[in-house]
Amino acid sequence: MKISYTITLDDFKAAQRLSIRQKLSRRIISVLLNIVVPILAVLGLAVDPYLHLTDRTPNSVLIVITGIQLLLIYLSFAVPISRYLQTRKAFKRIYPPTRIDRNFSIDIDDERILSAMPGYAEITFLWTAIVAFAQDEKATLFYLDNSGFLFFPTHTLSPDQRTELNDLVARNLVRKQK
Repeated sequence: MKISYTITLDDFKAAQRLSIRQKLSRRIISVLLNIVVPILAVLGLAVDPYLHLTDRTPNSVLIVITGIQLLLIYLSFAVPISRYLQTRKAFKRIYPPTRIDRNFSIDIDDERILSAMPGYAEITFLWTAIVAFAQDEKATLFYLDNSGFLFFPTHTLSPDQRTELNDLVARNLVRKQK
């Protein structure tokens, strides 16, 4: 089965989101940084004036609470901005600067997975090198280790190709014994 495709920024983001959903630790970190920290920052903005207006809290505790509050506010803004910039930078690294053609191809059979950037590079992976597989409606990932993966957009597959891919994965993916 051979597939030709072009990766867009949306495809890259979809692959990143699918990768985050694959491990509990990644999900927890994502929830903490994207939901819990901003909620704590907003709650701190509500509680901080009350603590300053009442004379029950010692000044040393107020300084610590204000410092924590400033850190939470900083993280609430810095994390999304940093993630946006890092995502764009990583996407740009997919395409070498000397390359004008942005097409990729992937050839998958019972022996190997061949990923190619025509006219630039070609990499072959045996099925024994693939440690995991993940797929949703937007992205298909072949994990090469716990954090690195080869991906392509799922929408480039026809229904028959998607069935064939799932059969290939079921037959050839070697389950690692723990």
